[in-house]
Amino acid sequence: MKNVIVILIFVASFSITFAQSSSPYTRYGIGDIDYSYSPKMIGIGDLGVTNLDQDHLLVSNPASWSILSRTRVELSIGYRGASISDGNKTAFTSETDFKGFTIGFPVSREYGVGVVAGLVPFSRVSYEAQTNYDSPDEVIPSYHVLYEGTGGISKIFIGSSFNLPLGFSAGVTLDYYFGNISYLSSITFENTSNITTTLENNRRSTGFGSTAGIISSNLARDFRLDLFNDLRIGASVNFISELSTDTVYSAKSLFLVDTQSVGSVYTKIPLRITGGLSFAFGDSYNFNFDYSYQPMSSYTFNGTEDNNLRDINKVSAAFEYKAKRYPGISLWEQIIWRFGLGYEQTQYTFYGKGIDQISTFGGFSYPLGIDNSIDIAIQYSMRGTNDYSLLKEHGVKLYVGLSFGELWFLTSER
Repeated sequence: MKNVIVILIFVASFSITFAQSSSPYTRYGIGDIDYSYSPKMIGIGDLGVTNLDQDHLLVSNPASWSILSRTRVELSIGYRGASISDGNKTAFTSETDFKGFTIGFPVSREYGVGVVAGLVPFSRVSYEAQTNYDSPDEVIPSYHVLYEGTGGISKIFIGSSFNLPLGFSAGVTLDYYFGNISYLSSITFENTSNITTTLENNRRSTGFGSTAGIISSNLARDFRLDLFNDLRIGASVNFISELSTDTVYSAKSLFLVDTQSVGSVYTKIPLRITGGLSFAFGDSYNFNFDYSYQPMSSYTFNGTEDNNLRDINKVSAAFEYKAKRYPGISLWEQIIWRFGLGYEQTQYTFYGKGIDQISTFGGFSYPLGIDNSIDIAIQYSMRGTNDYSLLKEHGVKLYVGLSFGELWFLTSER
């Protein structure tokens, strides 16, 4: 376990970013929503609200922690690349950064009590775009306007699961949300005698929230459905109180930094509801179907709605193959394979045209010994359109994570 701790400290001590994943759509609201931080979750469609996996920590539904049998530590890094086209020109951008960290402890298998804490992303803003303007006359020279946005919202959480009557399990978390989002607009003149000016809008948000979830008992057993080995339904609700947001507007030039206004407002992020169904054939073939809804049309900043936001509807279907373990099974046979498809009606809308996304994803877990694994997942997605001069994006996510399981706090027999 000492080696595990050293690795965790080393990886968690830095966050690397090679470039911005420049999607101008993230300019609106709080940017792209991060549904998952781990390869396991990406491999089952980001949601997995009914997935019970004692070898991984899933943050979409705290009720899933009821089957924890060992202390688990997980972390991951992620690569994002995007090819963005306006119909005439295409640009490619990418970024790599540390995604998140979780740790979980089984407290009571009999009562389904597991305690999990972690730091994971919630949303991200990351774009960079430039518009060029030719000189209309001799008085005003040609100039460029650079639009740039960075930052996002993260959450620290701690929560617990517990068993309910009739074989159901439930869980709840306390979440603390925090983050900084910076929007910049810079005007640069081709005539170097003119001074470059940058307008900056910084928003720092903090607040609390909670996630509560429930997973049913094995309905295949309860209703004697011989077709399935396991059949469950589940749901989770993510609530966020209004985030207190400190705002600073400033103008910067070569010789001056002018703070134009400072204030404190509230950011309202609507409730998210997720539901799902999972079933298994035999001991190895598992299927997940999930749906998530979040009415982002009700999002407000300082009491004002954003006309470029609409409600989110996200669906995914995933398949997971996990061979039944037996003495003498090889490492290759122990690899867990995942694959799926997804569709999302994103929160973005322009000129009455919604920005939709379709994706395919897959991944695997390779064992690193008993209850330890390296997890890898890849997702390819397409979203947007070139209609109405909008942008079409082809994106790739590649996540790599480590999951460690150890027996802690055991009482030895004397």
